[in-house]
Amino acid sequence: AILAVTGAGKSNTVAVLADRIAGLNGAVLIFDMHSEYVNADFTQGRVNPIKPEINPLTLSTPEFLRLLNVGQQAYTQERYFRKALREARSRLYRKEVDAQGFLDAIRNVLEEYMEDERYRGDKNSIVSLLNKVEALVENYGFILNPYASDIVDQLRLGHVNVVDLGQLDEEVADVIVSHTLSSLLRKRKAHVTGGRDGLPYPVFVVLEEAHILAPKDRNTISKHWISRVAREGRKFGVGLCLVSQRPKALDADTLSQANNMIVLRLVEPSDQRYVQEASEALSEDLVEQLPSLNVGEAVVLGMMVKVPALVKIDKFEG
Repeated sequence: AILAVTGAGKSNTVAVLADRIAGLNGAVLIFDMHSEYVNADFTQGRVNPIKPEINPLTLSTPEFLRLLNVGQQAYTQERYFRKALREARSRLYRKEVDAQGFLDAIRNVLEEYMEDERYRGDKNSIVSLLNKVEALVENYGFILNPYASDIVDQLRLGHVNVVDLGQLDEEVADVIVSHTLSSLLRKRKAHVTGGRDGLPYPVFVVLEEAHILAPKDRNTISKHWISRVAREGRKFGVGLCLVSQRPKALDADTLSQANNMIVLRLVEPSDQRYVQEASEALSEDLVEQLPSLNVGEAVVLGMMVKVPALVKIDKFEG
């Protein structure tokens, strides 16, 4: 975890780590929430920009529901969407529609339900859902590409792989991160267990604005996968870096899984206490140092150092 107030040097720290890992011919994957890294000038590795696109044929039902903004209490809408999704996939399998027409097929099935007398009592829910599907195509059609390849398949060794999420809202970022993490963990497991279609090298994933993707007080789809990677990832060569300026808003279970922490300047006492609770190595003496750290100065804790260390992080010129 890399934790600090805004302007204390989090992005600089990420850039230094990413550049050094790329220089070792490793693979870094940054989910870039503010379009900071996509144009960065790395000296030891080059940027591999990856478009934030998803093949709608591979979206899970919860991911679809998140994009559609179908809430957890909208049981009827969820039930009809699941039915429509199954039927559209069945039509795709029977070659009655092609990949390009998949979203239209979902819409067509819902329109058929509207005309069906059996579903007359749920007509309002079906109309509302149909409106949401049409809004999905209008609002997010640019990220739903039936010919898009998996983001994991576009990773390159010796590069800083950057998915630019700067122009997207939180719902879309949530879906892209969850979709990619689930695919990455699955493919690394497949390689380690000798299965086919595995990913043959480890990946270090950096999550900017981690408190948005894995918040303490609400559920997101990516929170589930971030938690799973935090628990299981190291066995399969999936590293995870949580970057946040609001540690107390970050899911406590996920933060406590961080083996190592780089804590730059933290001023808010509640943030300091929250980090201290997540890391046994952060003593009271070190907590007292956090508000007075200069830009680029940090306390480093965890398995990567023998004892907690006060350090000055190199300045990344790119």
